[in-house]
Amino acid sequence: MAGLKQAFYYATGIVMMKGISLIMLPYLTHKLTLADYGILESLILIADIGTIVFSFGIVEAMYRYVGGAEGKQRQRLISNCFTLSVIVSVIGGTLLLVTAPLLSALLSANFTTWQLVLVLIPTLLDGVISIPLTLLRMNQMAKRFCLLNVTKALVHAFITFALIELGFGINGVLIASAITSVGLTLALLRFQYQQMGRFGELLFSRQLLSFGLPVLIGGVSLYAVQGLDKWFVTHYLGVETLAQYAVATKFSLILALLIQPYALWWFPTRIQMLQQSDGPTKCAQQAIIGVNFGIMAASLMALSIPTLVNLLLPEQYQNVSIIALALLAITVVKNAGDYMNLGCFSGQSTQAQMWVQCGCAIAAVLGYVVMTPHYGLNGILSILGGAYALRLTLLYVISQSKVKLPYQHRHWFTCLLLSVAMLGFNFLLSQLLHLELASVAEIAIITLSSVTLVSLYFLLGFIPVPPRILSAIQSRRALWH
Repeated sequence: MAGLKQAFYYATGIVMMKGISLIMLPYLTHKLTLADYGILESLILIADIGTIVFSFGIVEAMYRYVGGAEGKQRQRLISNCFTLSVIVSVIGGTLLLVTAPLLSALLSANFTTWQLVLVLIPTLLDGVISIPLTLLRMNQMAKRFCLLNVTKALVHAFITFALIELGFGINGVLIASAITSVGLTLALLRFQYQQMGRFGELLFSRQLLSFGLPVLIGGVSLYAVQGLDKWFVTHYLGVETLAQYAVATKFSLILALLIQPYALWWFPTRIQMLQQSDGPTKCAQQAIIGVNFGIMAASLMALSIPTLVNLLLPEQYQNVSIIALALLAITVVKNAGDYMNLGCFSGQSTQAQMWVQCGCAIAAVLGYVVMTPHYGLNGILSILGGAYALRLTLLYVISQSKVKLPYQHRHWFTCLLLSVAMLGFNFLLSQLLHLELASVAEIAIITLSSVTLVSLYFLLGFIPVPPRILSAIQSRRALWH
């Protein structure tokens, strides 16, 4: 199936591009002090704000309008999207520089203006190059997408390692990000020009922004749910606690990366699929597969996280495994909300999801304000999980009221039961045999449990077997008989 082939390329490219911080995590936590790593994460918080604001919902507007356009109309729409992205990035970067002292005070983190500039360079450029990267995906050019991102990731890793070994510390990480983002931008400019013809088109700006603005507000609201949590951790609990919490979130990021290849194929094509004669049924099936992927990947992560933390991280990070397990469960709920919301994006407006995100954001912020001073991390995790559960419920109800999709809920529920049973069996077996973390016996049990769980998902049909693998299996069976 073409979709699975595209997903394979996306898997390689995305894991190497966004997963570089995960690959470098053990190295950075050993080379940087707990406080320095906390300061680095506080700078990343600012970059996260920029990434959301600079996008301005333009990528989602491209999915909606560029996908169905042809010829000169398509070129002009692409030019308009790119021009808007450049304008928003420049204005946004200027505002972040001006407000740097206020941001530093809010975070209770001591970083320099130079470090903020280094963070803004890749943040600004990422907003701009999101347009050509999206076009690569829309044009089914997954192989090229993969090649560019793998190259960027490898160069980033090399520069980061070299500069840290030379004693640059946090600045080495920031310089590496700036250099590689500039390089990727230069590599994509020719392709972008070929797609749009000329720069400066603004005729369709109102149409694009009217669709993208609610998405932007929704994205900002989503950041208020999972993003501001780190701001509250830093402000109330300090940069050292932020370092531990941030490392725990990296494991949930691994989960996001594992399931993202399927999402990168699904989200650009779901509107077109919905418009087919049997579109609602196909969309419901694909959405449930996405939810099942999330549950399975989270289960595999939950089996391995305690061992990974013990093997890879310094002693002061050993407590992050419990936080990471809670964040994995929360990510599964978030992923379900991302897949069961198609009705909110099927019309001419995305205001429904915007209001849902805003409502959840308000509830989360109020919860953080009340709970964090009294309950610390436990309060933050409780609010985070509750906000995403509320988001899932509202998105599902509103989406179904707009476009009724025949979801087979028994599939994801059975997957959940299988995963919980396997996790419980693995825990009980480890306790009965008195196995130590990271011992050979424990790793063997984890491996066996993981293989068994994945096999059950495929054998029971909750996740389809890739056609090539299925064909190879059938060919071998034919030879045996």
